[in-house]
Amino acid sequence: MVRTNVVGVGLSVIMYVLLLSPAASAQQATASGIAGVVRDASGGVLPGVTVEAASPALIEKVRSVVTDGEGRYNIVDLRPGTYSVTFTLPSFSTFKREGIDLPSGFTATVNGEMKIGALEETVTVTGAAPLVDTQNVRKQTLVSSDLLNLLPSSVKNLNNLVSLTPGFRGQEGFDITGGYTGTVGVAYHGKGGTNVAFDGMQIAHATGGQGYNQNQETVQETVLSTSGISADTNADGVVINMVPKEGANNFSGAANGLYSGKSLQSNNLNDSLRARGLTTVTTVRYVFDSGFTLGGPIKKDKLWFFHSFREWGNERQAAGKFFNATQGTPFYTADTSRPAYVHEWYESKATRITWRATERNKFNFFVDPQRDCHCPANVASGRIDAPEAFFSYRLTPAGLYQATWNYPATNRLLFEAGTALVEGSWPTYSESIFNVKPTDIAITDAASGITYNAPVAGSINPIKDVPRWSQRFTTSYVTGSHAFKSGFQLEELVQDISTIVAGNVAYGFNNRVPTQVTQWATPYQTRNNVKDFGFFAQDQWTIKRLTLTYGLRYDYFKGLVPVQHVEANAWVPARDYPEINNSPLWKDWDPRWGAAWDVFGDGKTAVKVAMGRYVARNSTNITIALNPITTSINTVTRTWTDTNGNYAPDCDLANKGLNGECGALNNTNFGGINPTIHYADDAINGYGRRGYNWDFTSEIQHQLRPGVSVAGGYYRNWYGSFLTTDNTLVGPANFDSYCVTAPTDSRLPGGGGYQVCGLYDVNPSKFGQVNNLVTQTSNYGKQTQLNDFFSVTVNARLGSGAQFGGGIDTGRSVNDVCYNVDSPGAVPITGAGASLLPGVTVVGTNPTPFTATTIDGQHFCRVVTPFRAQTQLKTFGNYTFPKDIGVSLIFQNISGPPVTATYAVSNSVIAPSLGRNLAACGTRSPCTNTANVPLILPQTLWEGRYTRLDLRINKRVQLTQRVRLTGNLNLYNVLNNSAIQVENVTYGPLWLQPSLMQDGRMVQFSANLIF
Repeated sequence: MVRTNVVGVGLSVIMYVLLLSPAASAQQATASGIAGVVRDASGGVLPGVTVEAASPALIEKVRSVVTDGEGRYNIVDLRPGTYSVTFTLPSFSTFKREGIDLPSGFTATVNGEMKIGALEETVTVTGAAPLVDTQNVRKQTLVSSDLLNLLPSSVKNLNNLVSLTPGFRGQEGFDITGGYTGTVGVAYHGKGGTNVAFDGMQIAHATGGQGYNQNQETVQETVLSTSGISADTNADGVVINMVPKEGANNFSGAANGLYSGKSLQSNNLNDSLRARGLTTVTTVRYVFDSGFTLGGPIKKDKLWFFHSFREWGNERQAAGKFFNATQGTPFYTADTSRPAYVHEWYESKATRITWRATERNKFNFFVDPQRDCHCPANVASGRIDAPEAFFSYRLTPAGLYQATWNYPATNRLLFEAGTALVEGSWPTYSESIFNVKPTDIAITDAASGITYNAPVAGSINPIKDVPRWSQRFTTSYVTGSHAFKSGFQLEELVQDISTIVAGNVAYGFNNRVPTQVTQWATPYQTRNNVKDFGFFAQDQWTIKRLTLTYGLRYDYFKGLVPVQHVEANAWVPARDYPEINNSPLWKDWDPRWGAAWDVFGDGKTAVKVAMGRYVARNSTNITIALNPITTSINTVTRTWTDTNGNYAPDCDLANKGLNGECGALNNTNFGGINPTIHYADDAINGYGRRGYNWDFTSEIQHQLRPGVSVAGGYYRNWYGSFLTTDNTLVGPANFDSYCVTAPTDSRLPGGGGYQVCGLYDVNPSKFGQVNNLVTQTSNYGKQTQLNDFFSVTVNARLGSGAQFGGGIDTGRSVNDVCYNVDSPGAVPITGAGASLLPGVTVVGTNPTPFTATTIDGQHFCRVVTPFRAQTQLKTFGNYTFPKDIGVSLIFQNISGPPVTATYAVSNSVIAPSLGRNLAACGTRSPCTNTANVPLILPQTLWEGRYTRLDLRINKRVQLTQRVRLTGNLNLYNVLNNSAIQVENVTYGPLWLQPSLMQDGRMVQFSANLIF
């Protein structure tokens, strides 16, 4: 029903636009073009000139247009490749420009100057390709497969972009090992999230995470767009599009291999790391990457194929993690003779068929069935838990399946359509090597922050199916001065996940003393469906040297929760939930506009500004949050005083009240069929309710000389439509305040000993009373998330194949949640290897606002991340010496992670200031409960900077006229640095102990055979 309504509306709007004006576009966000002005020798414009762009990359071989009354022409929707442009007009000599290297997402300015003469006379000009795009306002970085083959890129994946793009923060170091192949950057200029597409369609699975594992051997170019993104794309953050390779009329192929092992890596365990308690560092046991490609004609000029087989993987030993020598007991004992490791293996079998059905109709079919194994997963990712707390998964069935259609109907009218399926099924389980029995219970010790003895509660999913279907259709009509566009995208997401917790309990200890029991209402299985639809209309209008881009996008997001049944367990009865439609139903109008000015009219200097509204890209996660199973109380905690020391809760866990060794449940609605989290209409229904950001770009680009350009800009973005959670059964008056004194510790600011005040505990009479309402924060106060950044980049393509690029990027961010809803005090959000205070958020989260918490009188609720914490330098370059010996490098210098500390403070310390026991204690004495207290103001202390220099030396050997072999010696982290990336943030014996740092210096050998 949703499909019919949404698609019907989309098609109706498109037909309406097409009938009223020649609008629309086959151009994707990364489509290329050639445009310019044709003049005679006196400088007068020449209308009626036939302009032909020719390239083997074009299905029709030649695309032709005619200049308009102002002498302008515009050829759009061109594939990347090398082009020649020919200008012809009776009574004038033919003018031809050759050797135009056209990358993805770039509009090259190619002007023609024609002299009076015979048409048969041809004036041919060959020169360097334009470096400045004087029409598009989009800011982008392009990485070709040829560039990756030249640089020390190791296992090729999306994280190579992190190394090459100033301002982009992500999984630094995973480009070396190939870990988490489908996962990429965390943020760019404070904008969270990265939208990754293959041939213009999303490759994430339904819940928004890793879906398709990129096979770089199938990719011709990768384009990273960071700002100024036009209306044809929904992009709340960075957009990455991979342009696929295609077969051609000549057979060609390649074979490659890469390997490194433990004996090829240096140990970077230094005295500083030893002082923090580390005895081992992250070590690569092995990393490999191998594969081949083959492409060519099935029938020349009609049907082509391109095939790639690739297998790659790694095994990494985690820093400071060891098997549990006392598995199955209440305590974790590190077996230092058995370090923990992660094993990853991937396989891709990709085939692309290109069919020229008619002279102008082109179809592409792409299939890539994949398999992979993360067994176990995430152990070396930086999480501080014991190895047995991690799950494993094998992603199968999985893969990417696509079909696209391109039809340049005339020289002005073009059509394009596509459909895709990202198939994803990755049930999680406990790896057998850890000897976890079905009866083993997960235990988390607050003093160390470590979970052990069993997988983290809630992480085992026997069923986990998360496919994504995508459809798109666009049309375009182009004249010399205008490029009209319109089209739609529809994404359909399905999520089916089951959850089970062994014994339906987890234990909480504090320094080996039992303090808490967590109870679960599993097994349960959630099902959620989403339709995400977007329609856009846009125009690009060139007026002399000024190009204006203006457009409007309509976004429609609709969720559906089907009928569901949950089985009973020992604590709760069976439950049935009805269908819930419109969960949520969001509608948004998002304007985009920009201007690019060719300052001197020579295509060498451009000033650009752009601004647009972008809604948050949501997956099924928002519908999961609205699912009545999720909004019901499926997990609760209760205090536990182990009076007899048997490390088992001697109480009736089915009894919700105080009994035996156990306190009352912290939420009396546990296991009910009355959801206690409700979403207000202003959060889930209507226009402008979806999280969004405004993004502003101003930039200057200038070509210094042929092959060398520089760009500098100022970038600003700010967020809106925040949500917060209000427990309607309590208010600020129902909380009592207290202070604690920070421990004396030279590692804390000022050596510690300061007062942390404005902490709050709910009144005992209100303990366990919960009825949450999620609503707009504007109902209570003002929340701010604002980012200001500056960037300068250089791009140089010199003689002898030399190339250089890079730049400096820096910025300042402000996050403010200084308003009250319930508790006036801060509630630290603790996690494995991270501690985020509510003020450090991204749009779409529900932070806990507060005003009262202070450290030495300084407030927590306004967090300013300064320039020094977000400044980075990234450069790369390559040069070919005589005898085909090449040298290339990548250098990165990035700010380190912030230092935080969460302190589990016991009731005995809190009670004198609070004037009573913590509410969770009830009437029990003694009370062993604790409260988490932040000890460091956020974004005031940082670890050292991350510095990495990588080198490659290669030798090319031409074996025959068509066969070339390249051998590579790669050296990563030449300086053998050991910068900390993730550390333990739980204040206690293991505080600041690193769990992830730079890999030590590593040598890799690789080779590439091209024929």
